[in-house]
Amino acid sequence: MLSQWSWLLFLLALAASTIMLEERALPKVPSASGVHVSPAEKAPQYFSAEEIARGRAYARGRYILVFVRLAVTLGLFALLTLTPLATKIRDLSVSLAGGRVWLTIAVFGLVLGLLYYAATFPLSLYGSFLREHTFGLSTQTFRSWAWDYAKQALISTGMMLPLLILLYALIRWSPERWYLPAWAVIVAVMALMTELSPILIDPLFHTFRPVQDPALVERIRTLTDRAGLRVGPVLEVDASRRTKKTNAYFTGLGGTRRVVLYDTLITTSTPEEVELVLAHELGHWRRHHIWKGIALGAASTLAALWLIARLLHVAAGSGRFGFIHPADVVSLPLMLLAFAVLNIGTMPIQVAISRTFEREADLESLRLTDNPEAFIASEVTLARANLADIQPPKAIVWFLYTHPPVLERIAMAEAYSGKEIQ
Repeated sequence: MLSQWSWLLFLLALAASTIMLEERALPKVPSASGVHVSPAEKAPQYFSAEEIARGRAYARGRYILVFVRLAVTLGLFALLTLTPLATKIRDLSVSLAGGRVWLTIAVFGLVLGLLYYAATFPLSLYGSFLREHTFGLSTQTFRSWAWDYAKQALISTGMMLPLLILLYALIRWSPERWYLPAWAVIVAVMALMTELSPILIDPLFHTFRPVQDPALVERIRTLTDRAGLRVGPVLEVDASRRTKKTNAYFTGLGGTRRVVLYDTLITTSTPEEVELVLAHELGHWRRHHIWKGIALGAASTLAALWLIARLLHVAAGSGRFGFIHPADVVSLPLMLLAFAVLNIGTMPIQVAISRTFEREADLESLRLTDNPEAFIASEVTLARANLADIQPPKAIVWFLYTHPPVLERIAMAEAYSGKEIQ
């Protein structure tokens, strides 16, 4: 009972602290009368009632899908953990592998992966294909979507199975302290994937080329020089083959770092708006957000692995979960369930940190361009193209939003324009 109350108090404290931080971070912008108003009160100034309603309908259906996926994931891992199903799969894996330990682990992991994809496939099909077409956002055929889905599944499986085999080798080697070398491997893989993904993974899904507009390229180079950053190629990706949404992102480390602009962004936005979007990405680099993200991910991963190592030790000693040693592959569903619970429990912290990074990048983009009007225009264009929820519920922002809501970002630009922030 004490443990339950401790978790409840922790969650309440987490909710209160993050909500208070969000309220303090919310810009207050003076109206024409000189009275400060909240960003939400300025919605009609930038968006029509139809745009607000359409964005709400699209986004709030996505919120439901997120929570359904979380429930399905937790339900599947709980089923495998609390019933004899995982033991039966382990026995089948042993039989198929001929008793070879590494192959048993691989087969067990493959079966669990198939179960996960079978359970979540209907949600993926509806959420990322059918619903996108319903709202007129997708340009992708079902064949193309299915091939992308299959490639993603194959890549994930191909990466995870060797890591799973290595994980259980480490647990057999040191049942008490396996989490330390496992953590080192995970951090190394995180950094390696950040470095190599732009040149190994991304081209499997998209075609990239340098931005073709010479005037835009010159504007981009001027901006990067002003930012004092040496960046790799500024690329255009063929996003229009899949979606009508617009976006941009930065990726890579060292020699592979690059800025990528959706071709839909280039064709639907003015050069000034594209420049603002790019300045935001440069802001991430100027604030070292990739390295900060890797450091935070490393710290949180170490804490999670330590907790799970303790959990597996206790569970094995109890004998209630179908295994009496942590190196028994039947422990995997419990491990996955613990990771899922920890991820959900710390989600508000994760997204609050992400929103902080995004606010910093927004402010850097304003400083780099000194063009708050173009910033506002780009936010409006992005929100309309992507059917953003103009007035999202605060609880949803607190739990799910990795970026500040669009009206808050517009309010920051208005505050900058009035020199209330620098």
